[in-house]
Amino acid sequence: MTLAALIAAYHEADEAGGGLRATLPLAGRTLLERQARLAVAAGADLIVVAVERVPPDLLAAIDRLRGQGIKVAVARSALEAAEAVHPQDQLLIVADGLIATEIHVERLIGLGGSAILTVPDVRVDDRYERIDAHSRWAGLALLDGETLKRTAAMLGEWDLQSTLLRRSIQAGVRQMSVRGEPADDLLTIAERTEDLAELQQRLFEGAGAQRTDWVSRYLLGPLEQAATRRLMPTSATPGMLGLSAALMTAFAVLSFASGWLLTGMACLLLATPLDGIGERLAALRMQDTVSDSWWATFLPAIAAAALVALAFTLAGTSGWGCIALAGTIIAFSIALRNEAAGRDVPRRMWLAERKGMSWLLLPFAATGLWGTGLTLLAFYAGGSFFWAQRHVHKPAPLP
Repeated sequence: MTLAALIAAYHEADEAGGGLRATLPLAGRTLLERQARLAVAAGADLIVVAVERVPPDLLAAIDRLRGQGIKVAVARSALEAAEAVHPQDQLLIVADGLIATEIHVERLIGLGGSAILTVPDVRVDDRYERIDAHSRWAGLALLDGETLKRTAAMLGEWDLQSTLLRRSIQAGVRQMSVRGEPADDLLTIAERTEDLAELQQRLFEGAGAQRTDWVSRYLLGPLEQAATRRLMPTSATPGMLGLSAALMTAFAVLSFASGWLLTGMACLLLATPLDGIGERLAALRMQDTVSDSWWATFLPAIAAAALVALAFTLAGTSGWGCIALAGTIIAFSIALRNEAAGRDVPRRMWLAERKGMSWLLLPFAATGLWGTGLTLLAFYAGGSFFWAQRHVHKPAPLP
C-alpha cells in the first residue's frame, strides 16, 4: 500500500492580481510546490493536482516539480483523479491554499488509518469548511483510493473536495482536533500573499538556525540570508551553488600551486558562503540539501588539495615542515569526521571544519605568517578531534 496526495488547486486568490491560491508565492516558489514537497516528505509517490484550469504559473510550478523527479498528475475532473489513484492507496487530502508543516502531516499519518484533522469552530473563520456545530475541517485528511473512486462515481457537478470530506464524515471517519498543539499557529488557509508573510519569515529564521558551523551561524549569516532572499525568485538551485563552491575551491588549488597565495586565499574565502546559501535555499524550498549532491563528496577532497598545494608552495621558503603541518591538519580532519559522524558531540559547532579553518587562516595570510597559521590550524584540528573522541568514547555512568 502506497501513499498518494490529492491537492486542490482551483480557488481564486483574494487579491487584485488574481491568480489561484495554489500559485501564491512562498520562498521564491509557489504554495502548491510546498504542499507537494510536504506530501513527498511524508512518503507520497504520486501528487494529484485537482484543477479546473491550468494557468501558466500553475503549469510552471507543476513542471518544476516534475523536473525534480516528483510524479505529478493533473486531474480536471473527479473521474481523472480517481483513475490516477489505486483503490488500495492511502490518500492524503490537502485543502486548496493550506499552509501546514511536517508535524501536521506526520501526526495525521501516524494515526494509522483514515482520519481528518479538525479545528474548533470558535477559533477560525469561513475559510475552513464546517463539519458540524462545533468543528471545521483543518485542511488535512487521510482517506483511501476506494473512497475517492466511490465518490467520483456519484459526484456529478458537486465539489470533489467537499463531497469527499462529507462522505467520509458520514461513514464515521476518525476526527482529531489539533488546536492547542505545538505549531498549530502555522496551520491556516491562505487567500492572499499577506497570509504567507509570517510563514516565510519563520522559514527564513529556521533555515538560519539549521546551520551547524560557527562561520555560517555568526560570521556569514547576514550575507547568506541576503543572498538567499535575492536568489529565491530565480532558477538557482542548491546544487548550482554547491557546484560553484567546488569550482571556486578548485581555483584556489590552481592559484596556490601557481604561487598566487593571496588569490588562492581569496578563492577559498569566496567559496565559504556558497554552500551555506544553497543549504538555506534548500530548506526554504524543501529540496534536497547541498550535502546530498553527488559532487559534495569531493568538496572536502578539493579543499585538502588546496591545503597541500599551499604547503608545497610555502615549502620553498619556509621549509618542508609546512607539508607536515598540512598532512597533520588533513589527518586530524578525516579522523574527526569519522569519529563524530552520526554521533552527538557537545559544542559541535565550534569544531574544526573547512570553512572555519579558512577564515582562521585569513589574518595570518594577510600578515605573511603562513607557517604560523598552519601551525594554529594543526592544533585546532587536533584539539577538535580529541574533544570529539573524549565525548564519543566517554564511559556510560554506572547505574
